[in-house]
Amino acid sequence: MKKSFNLLFRSALNKAARCFLVNLLIIISFLASGVLIPSYSRAQEVDRIAAIVNDKIISTHDLKERIELLVFSAGLKNTQSHRQALEPQALRVLIDELLQSQEARRLNIRLVTRDISDAIKRIEKSNKIPYGQFKDLMEKNGVSYEAVLSKIQSEIIWQKLVRRRLLPSVEIGEEEISNVYRRIISDSGQIQYRVSEVLLPFDDDSQKKSVLDLANRLSLQIRSGEKISDIAQQFSKSASASKGGDIGWIRMGELDNKVNTALSSLTIGGVSNPILTPNGYLIVQVKNKRKLGNTNPDEILISLRQYIFSNKLNISIKELKKKNAAAIKTLSNKVGCREFSRTAEKLGTPQTELPLTFRLNELNEDLRKVASKIMLGKPSKPLINTEKIQIIMVCERQTSKQLTRNQIRETLLRQRVDMLSRRYLRDLRRSAFIDLRI
Repeated sequence: MKKSFNLLFRSALNKAARCFLVNLLIIISFLASGVLIPSYSRAQEVDRIAAIVNDKIISTHDLKERIELLVFSAGLKNTQSHRQALEPQALRVLIDELLQSQEARRLNIRLVTRDISDAIKRIEKSNKIPYGQFKDLMEKNGVSYEAVLSKIQSEIIWQKLVRRRLLPSVEIGEEEISNVYRRIISDSGQIQYRVSEVLLPFDDDSQKKSVLDLANRLSLQIRSGEKISDIAQQFSKSASASKGGDIGWIRMGELDNKVNTALSSLTIGGVSNPILTPNGYLIVQVKNKRKLGNTNPDEILISLRQYIFSNKLNISIKELKKKNAAAIKTLSNKVGCREFSRTAEKLGTPQTELPLTFRLNELNEDLRKVASKIMLGKPSKPLINTEKIQIIMVCERQTSKQLTRNQIRETLLRQRVDMLSRRYLRDLRRSAFIDLRI
């Protein structure tokens, strides 16, 4: 927070100079504001300064409007106790949004008018609000439309920043996907949970109690019938917030140990108490459960790539194997279907755009034995007979109830980007000048 520096700085200024500085900061903030920066600096409406973030002002008026939005979004009664409980979280959110907007401005990431209009249309559609009535609905419920617009702008600009800055650096390898796939297959008979979450982080122990108080209130609201998706979109700081907190199907043991314990005790629709995790307080709700049963071989789909060298000259198997020694050695070192496909193409076996897909029982006996057991993304040993040499690689092995590799890739990507974006925002906070005035 750099409070010690700020106290020294202010002590060197007399009262008149401090008033001038405050007014100057307000003017600078006003001039610098625009579509990227929410209107934190309307001088005529400012009673006090709630916080200074680098060279920008967050007013008590801005804070009050954001609290009103959070109260409405969480379905809480608009009481003094609820407003006071939400104040630390609301101020933290405003600070984070301002830091995100400042970073976007530094990187020359901009919003366009269509970004906002498209977002509002999506909100109207998902909430069954008549077209063009969103603004009127907010104002009818006593919620500042400018506060809502500010939040929407900040979310969009941060998503743009994450896509430009973080997403290109994330790579999900074929072996990583294969590991998840093998684990799914080995989970036959185990319980999976469809889970939604709300993550409320805190930076230090001084914030721990207030965040826990908020988490308890939100947990109670969800139990009382408030949709966790609405709570997540307004309060959660996880990447799943944009999807209403939905993190998909989770098997036991996949999350933090405390979360796993909580999931095992919840029925469908059940909501956990706040769980302290390394990332903050977490609330989870079990949306559904399912048991993975043994799979009928007739239902298993196999997607594969292959290398084939036909024995057109009718040479002996020994000569056939010798003639393909270099190709066999090259392919044995390949990992992942993309690399295998490119290499097989270079070695003379044309490749289709997508892997070939068969039901397991459609393969001949030799191929079926190999395809049913071989590790995903690993080349098989050469299958040799008098007609040909064949090497295969299984890309996917699935039933209609299992995730595809693309779905697994998307889940892993979301988790990785989520972690990186939280770290990015944490670093922005640590390097910023933040002066809390309330």
